[in-house]
Amino acid sequence: MIHRSAIVAVLGEDARVYLRAAEEADMIELRLDLIHKSDPLETLKAVRDATAKPIIATVRLRTEGGMYRGSEDERIDLLIKASCYADYVDVELLAEKRDEAMSRIKKPLIVSYHDFQNMLDETRLAEVYGQMKNTKATIAKIALTPQNLKDNLKILQFLLDADMPLCMIAMGRIGMHLRAVAPLYGSALTYGFVAESTAPGQMSLKDLIIARKLLDDCIAPNRDG
Repeated sequence: MIHRSAIVAVLGEDARVYLRAAEEADMIELRLDLIHKSDPLETLKAVRDATAKPIIATVRLRTEGGMYRGSEDERIDLLIKASCYADYVDVELLAEKRDEAMSRIKKPLIVSYHDFQNMLDETRLAEVYGQMKNTKATIAKIALTPQNLKDNLKILQFLLDADMPLCMIAMGRIGMHLRAVAPLYGSALTYGFVAESTAPGQMSLKDLIIARKLLDDCIAPNRDG
C-alpha cells in the first residue's frame, strides 16, 4: 500500500523500449489502451518480467481520454486479465461495469475520475469523492481542469482534508505546477510521461523529478539550524 507520494512513469506504445528511461520513477503505469502495435497483455507481461517496480495497469475509458478500440466488455476483460501481472489496477468511477470489474480484480484498486474541460464545484467534488470512498478502492484519483489559480487552491485544500489515500491532478497549463506541488499536500501519486504526454499539462518524468527534488530540498529541515 502507498504510504507516501509516489512518482509514476506513464508508458504506452513501445513500453519495453522506454522502460529504461523510467528507472527513476517509483512506479510504472502501463496505459494498455495506447498499445496498438502489439498485444497489450503480452506487453504488460514483458514489462512485469523486466522490472521489480510496482505496476499500475489501466485501460482508460474513451470518455475520459482513453484510446481503446474494443467494446466495453472487452475493455473490462482486459483489465481483469491484466490484474494477474499488475500490482494496482485503475478502474474509472463512471465505468458502466465498474462494480463487476472491482469484484473480480483481486489486486489493490485505484478508482479514478477525469474531467478534461472543467473544475468541479465543491458540492460535486464532495459527491464524487464520497462515491469513491464507497468502493473497495485503495486509492482515489481525481483529475480536474482548473479554470483559475483559486481552483488550484481548492484542490490543495481538498487534499489536506482527505481521509483516504487520494491523488489529485490539475490538468492544463494553469494547474501544471501542481504536478510537483500537490504531493507536498498529500497527493498519493503524481504522473510524468516518458515518451509523450498522455494528459494536458502533464510534465515529463525528467522535469517532474527535478521539480520534486527542488521542492523537497526547500522544505527539508535545515540541519544547521
